[in-house]
Amino acid sequence: MTDPATHVGEEHYSEGHFKTETGHIHYEMWPGPGPEAPSLTLLHNFMSSGRRAWGPMLPGLSERYRLIVPDLPGHGRSIGAPADFDHPTIARQIGALMAELGADTGHLAGTSSGGMVAQLVVHQDLADLRTLTLISTTHSTNPKTTDNFAALSPENFQASPRWMEATARLHDPYRYPGYYDQVLLPGFRDLRRKLAIDLPLSALAGWRLPVCIIHGEEDEFFPPQIPERMAWTLPDAELHMVPEQSHSLAFRRPALIERLLLDFLARREG
Repeated sequence: MTDPATHVGEEHYSEGHFKTETGHIHYEMWPGPGPEAPSLTLLHNFMSSGRRAWGPMLPGLSERYRLIVPDLPGHGRSIGAPADFDHPTIARQIGALMAELGADTGHLAGTSSGGMVAQLVVHQDLADLRTLTLISTTHSTNPKTTDNFAALSPENFQASPRWMEATARLHDPYRYPGYYDQVLLPGFRDLRRKLAIDLPLSALAGWRLPVCIIHGEEDEFFPPQIPERMAWTLPDAELHMVPEQSHSLAFRRPALIERLLLDFLARREG
Protein backbone atom coordinates (compact mmCIF):
# COMPACT_ATOMS: atom_id res chain seq x y z
CA MET A 1 0.00 0.00 0.00
CA THR A 2 1.31 3.45 -0.93
CA ASP A 3 0.17 6.64 0.76
CA PRO A 4 -0.42 9.98 -1.02
CA ALA A 5 2.60 11.90 -2.25
CA THR A 6 4.43 14.01 0.28
CA HIS A 7 6.18 17.30 -0.48
CA VAL A 8 8.99 18.60 1.72
CA GLY A 9 10.54 21.73 0.23
CA GLU A 10 11.83 20.64 -3.18
CA GLU A 11 11.51 16.96 -2.29
CA HIS A 12 8.78 14.88 -3.90
CA TYR A 13 8.22 11.31 -2.81
CA SER A 14 5.50 8.91 -1.70
CA GLU A 15 5.39 6.80 1.42
CA GLY A 16 4.00 3.32 1.88
CA HIS A 17 3.78 0.29 4.13
CA PHE A 18 4.50 -3.26 2.99
CA LYS A 19 3.02 -6.03 5.11
CA THR A 20 5.31 -8.85 6.28
CA GLU A 21 4.79 -11.90 8.48
CA THR A 22 6.29 -9.97 11.41
CA GLY A 23 4.68 -6.54 10.88
CA HIS A 24 5.19 -3.98 8.15
CA ILE A 25 8.03 -2.20 6.36
CA HIS A 26 7.74 1.55 5.94
CA TYR A 27 9.38 2.96 2.82
CA GLU A 28 9.82 6.11 0.82
CA MET A 29 9.64 5.95 -2.98
CA TRP A 30 11.21 8.76 -4.99
CA PRO A 31 9.90 8.75 -8.57
CA GLY A 32 13.13 9.64 -10.37
CA PRO A 33 13.31 11.55 -13.67
CA GLY A 34 10.57 9.55 -15.40
CA PRO A 35 8.58 6.30 -15.53
CA GLU A 36 11.40 4.44 -17.26
CA ALA A 37 14.05 5.40 -14.70
CA PRO A 38 15.92 2.37 -13.32
CA SER A 39 15.33 1.61 -9.65
CA LEU A 40 17.86 1.88 -6.86
CA THR A 41 17.05 0.39 -3.44
CA LEU A 42 18.98 1.81 -0.48
CA LEU A 43 19.41 -0.16 2.77
CA HIS A 44 20.56 1.57 5.94
CA ASN A 45 22.73 0.44 8.83
CA PHE A 46 21.56 -1.13 12.08
CA MET A 47 19.95 1.30 14.58
CA SER A 48 19.37 3.91 11.86
CA SER A 49 16.60 4.59 9.33
CA GLY A 50 16.40 5.02 5.58
CA ARG A 51 16.01 8.78 5.69
CA ARG A 52 18.68 9.26 8.39
CA ALA A 53 21.32 7.21 6.57
CA TRP A 54 20.69 8.30 2.98
CA GLY A 55 18.91 11.66 3.35
CA PRO A 56 21.60 14.02 2.02
CA MET A 57 22.02 11.84 -1.08
CA LEU A 58 18.37 11.34 -2.00
CA PRO A 59 17.78 14.52 -4.06
CA GLY A 60 20.87 13.91 -6.19
CA LEU A 61 20.33 10.18 -6.64
CA SER A 62 16.68 10.71 -7.57
CA GLU A 63 17.70 12.85 -10.52
CA ARG A 64 18.73 9.63 -12.26
CA TYR A 65 16.99 6.79 -10.42
CA ARG A 66 13.69 5.76 -8.91
CA LEU A 67 14.59 5.29 -5.28
CA ILE A 68 13.22 2.74 -2.80
CA VAL A 69 14.26 3.76 0.72
CA PRO A 70 12.89 1.41 3.40
CA ASP A 71 13.31 1.46 7.14
CA LEU A 72 14.59 -2.04 7.88
CA PRO A 73 12.26 -4.22 9.98
CA GLY A 74 12.18 -3.06 13.59
CA HIS A 75 13.75 0.30 12.71
CA GLY A 76 12.31 3.78 12.32
CA ARG A 77 8.72 3.56 11.16
CA SER A 78 8.88 -0.16 10.27
CA ILE A 79 7.04 -2.01 13.02
CA GLY A 80 7.84 -5.61 13.81
CA ALA A 81 11.01 -7.58 13.09
CA PRO A 82 12.05 -11.24 12.92
CA ALA A 83 13.30 -12.75 16.16
CA ASP A 84 16.84 -11.63 16.96
CA PHE A 85 16.73 -9.40 13.86
CA ASP A 86 17.52 -12.49 11.82
CA HIS A 87 19.23 -11.11 8.73
CA PRO A 88 18.35 -13.91 6.27
CA THR A 89 14.67 -13.37 7.14
CA ILE A 90 15.03 -9.60 6.82
CA ALA A 91 16.64 -10.17 3.40
CA ARG A 92 13.63 -12.23 2.31
CA GLN A 93 11.28 -9.46 3.48
CA ILE A 94 13.29 -6.82 1.63
CA GLY A 95 13.36 -9.01 -1.47
CA ALA A 96 9.57 -9.32 -1.33
CA LEU A 97 9.23 -5.54 -0.95
CA MET A 98 11.49 -4.97 -3.97
CA ALA A 99 9.46 -7.43 -6.05
CA GLU A 100 6.21 -5.76 -5.01
CA LEU A 101 7.55 -2.36 -6.11
CA GLY A 102 9.14 -3.61 -9.33
CA ALA A 103 12.64 -2.95 -8.00
CA ASP A 104 13.97 -6.51 -8.00
CA THR A 105 15.65 -6.08 -11.39
CA GLY A 106 17.30 -2.78 -10.50
CA HIS A 107 20.28 -1.70 -8.42
CA LEU A 108 20.82 -2.36 -4.71
CA ALA A 109 23.08 -0.57 -2.22
CA GLY A 110 23.55 -1.13 1.50
CA THR A 111 25.65 0.34 4.26
CA SER A 112 26.98 -1.68 7.23
CA SER A 113 24.17 -4.02 8.37
CA GLY A 114 22.20 -2.95 5.30
CA GLY A 115 25.13 -4.18 3.23
CA MET A 116 24.88 -7.55 4.97
CA VAL A 117 21.19 -7.75 4.11
CA ALA A 118 21.98 -6.74 0.52
CA GLN A 119 24.51 -9.56 0.21
CA LEU A 120 21.95 -12.03 1.55
CA VAL A 121 19.46 -10.83 -1.08
CA VAL A 122 22.02 -11.86 -3.70
CA HIS A 123 23.09 -15.05 -1.94
CA GLN A 124 19.49 -16.25 -1.55
CA ASP A 125 18.61 -15.37 -5.17
CA LEU A 126 15.86 -13.02 -4.04
CA ALA A 127 16.34 -10.52 -6.88
CA ASP A 128 17.86 -10.34 -10.35
CA LEU A 129 19.99 -7.28 -9.68
CA ARG A 130 21.90 -5.15 -12.16
CA THR A 131 24.53 -4.04 -9.63
CA LEU A 132 25.37 -4.22 -5.92
CA THR A 133 27.08 -1.49 -3.86
CA LEU A 134 28.45 -2.29 -0.40
CA ILE A 135 29.51 0.45 2.01
CA SER A 136 31.29 -0.11 5.35
CA THR A 137 30.27 -3.75 5.60
CA THR A 138 31.50 -7.33 5.82
CA HIS A 139 30.66 -10.73 4.35
CA SER A 140 30.72 -12.33 7.81
CA THR A 141 30.44 -11.38 11.48
CA ASN A 142 32.03 -14.70 12.42
CA PRO A 143 35.65 -14.18 13.61
CA LYS A 144 36.48 -17.71 12.48
CA THR A 145 35.52 -16.78 8.92
CA THR A 146 37.20 -13.37 8.73
CA ASP A 147 40.00 -13.54 11.35
CA ASN A 148 38.52 -10.28 12.63
CA PHE A 149 38.22 -10.24 16.41
CA ALA A 150 37.51 -6.50 16.78
CA ALA A 151 34.66 -5.89 19.21
CA LEU A 152 31.35 -5.28 17.46
CA SER A 153 30.06 -2.89 20.13
CA PRO A 154 28.25 0.45 19.91
CA GLU A 155 30.61 1.80 22.54
CA ASN A 156 33.45 1.46 20.03
CA PHE A 157 31.69 3.48 17.35
CA GLN A 158 33.64 6.66 16.60
CA ALA A 159 30.92 9.29 16.80
CA SER A 160 29.81 12.27 18.89
CA PRO A 161 29.19 11.54 22.60
CA ARG A 162 25.43 12.06 22.28
CA TRP A 163 24.90 9.91 19.19
CA MET A 164 22.96 7.27 21.12
CA GLU A 165 20.43 9.82 22.35
CA ALA A 166 19.95 11.11 18.82
CA THR A 167 19.58 7.55 17.52
CA ALA A 168 16.92 6.72 20.10
CA ARG A 169 14.80 9.56 18.71
CA LEU A 170 14.64 7.74 15.35
CA HIS A 171 12.79 4.81 16.91
CA ASP A 172 11.17 5.42 20.30
CA PRO A 173 8.51 7.91 19.10
CA TYR A 174 7.02 5.20 16.84
CA ARG A 175 6.84 2.61 19.65
CA TYR A 176 7.50 3.45 23.30
CA PRO A 177 10.16 5.17 25.42
CA GLY A 178 13.07 2.79 25.91
CA TYR A 179 12.60 0.71 22.75
CA TYR A 180 16.05 1.69 21.50
CA ASP A 181 17.77 0.79 24.79
CA GLN A 182 15.78 -2.37 25.42
CA VAL A 183 15.56 -3.83 21.89
CA LEU A 184 17.85 -2.25 19.29
CA LEU A 185 21.02 -1.89 21.38
CA PRO A 186 20.91 -5.53 22.55
CA GLY A 187 20.14 -6.54 18.96
CA PHE A 188 23.26 -4.75 17.74
CA ARG A 189 25.42 -6.36 20.41
CA ASP A 190 24.11 -9.77 19.34
CA LEU A 191 25.00 -9.35 15.65
CA ARG A 192 28.22 -11.29 16.11
CA ARG A 193 26.92 -13.92 18.53
CA LYS A 194 23.87 -14.57 16.33
CA LEU A 195 26.02 -14.50 13.17
CA ALA A 196 24.00 -11.87 11.31
CA ILE A 197 25.86 -12.94 8.18
CA ASP A 198 28.43 -15.66 7.65
CA LEU A 199 29.19 -16.04 3.96
CA PRO A 200 32.51 -17.67 3.08
CA LEU A 201 34.49 -15.91 0.39
CA SER A 202 33.80 -18.88 -1.86
CA ALA A 203 30.12 -17.87 -1.90
CA LEU A 204 31.03 -14.45 -3.31
CA ALA A 205 33.18 -16.07 -6.00
CA GLY A 206 30.06 -17.25 -7.80
CA TRP A 207 28.41 -13.83 -8.11
CA ARG A 208 28.36 -12.46 -11.64
CA LEU A 209 26.88 -9.01 -11.09
CA PRO A 210 29.10 -5.90 -10.84
CA VAL A 211 29.91 -4.98 -7.24
CA CYS A 212 31.23 -1.68 -5.90
CA ILE A 213 32.83 -1.74 -2.42
CA ILE A 214 33.41 1.52 -0.53
CA HIS A 215 35.19 1.34 2.81
CA GLY A 216 37.07 3.50 5.30
CA GLU A 217 40.73 2.65 5.79
CA GLU A 218 40.32 3.09 9.57
CA ASP A 219 37.03 1.23 10.01
CA GLU A 220 36.84 0.28 13.69
CA PHE A 221 34.56 -2.74 13.10
CA PHE A 222 35.65 -4.24 9.78
CA PRO A 223 39.36 -3.71 9.04
CA PRO A 224 40.67 -3.17 5.49
CA GLN A 225 41.62 -6.79 4.85
CA ILE A 226 37.92 -7.70 4.81
CA PRO A 227 36.85 -5.50 1.85
CA GLU A 228 40.17 -6.21 0.14
CA ARG A 229 39.57 -9.97 0.27
CA MET A 230 36.00 -9.47 -0.91
CA ALA A 231 37.18 -7.42 -3.90
CA TRP A 232 39.86 -9.97 -4.78
CA THR A 233 37.30 -12.80 -4.66
CA LEU A 234 34.37 -11.25 -6.51
CA PRO A 235 34.60 -11.81 -10.28
CA ASP A 236 33.55 -8.26 -11.17
CA ALA A 237 34.31 -5.80 -8.38
CA GLU A 238 35.88 -2.44 -7.78
CA LEU A 239 37.18 -1.27 -4.40
CA HIS A 240 37.36 2.30 -3.09
CA MET A 241 39.29 2.62 0.17
CA VAL A 242 38.77 6.06 1.71
CA PRO A 243 41.80 7.37 3.65
CA GLU A 244 41.49 8.61 7.24
CA GLN A 245 37.88 7.46 7.53
CA SER A 246 36.28 5.02 9.94
CA HIS A 247 32.94 3.19 9.96
CA SER A 248 29.63 4.49 8.57
CA LEU A 249 30.92 6.40 5.57
CA ALA A 250 27.36 7.14 4.49
CA PHE A 251 27.10 9.46 7.50
CA ARG A 252 30.61 10.85 7.44
CA ARG A 253 31.11 11.42 3.72
CA PRO A 254 27.70 11.46 1.99
CA ALA A 255 28.85 13.67 -0.90
CA LEU A 256 31.70 11.28 -1.66
CA ILE A 257 29.44 8.23 -1.43
CA GLU A 258 26.92 9.86 -3.77
CA ARG A 259 29.62 10.70 -6.30
CA LEU A 260 31.20 7.23 -6.23
CA LEU A 261 27.82 5.53 -6.44
CA LEU A 262 26.58 7.62 -9.37
CA ASP A 263 29.86 7.13 -11.22
CA PHE A 264 29.79 3.38 -10.71
CA LEU A 265 26.18 3.05 -11.82
CA ALA A 266 26.69 5.26 -14.88
CA ARG A 267 29.67 3.22 -16.05
CA ARG A 268 27.91 -0.09 -15.48
CA GLU A 269 24.80 1.00 -17.34
CA GLY A 270 26.92 1.76 -20.41
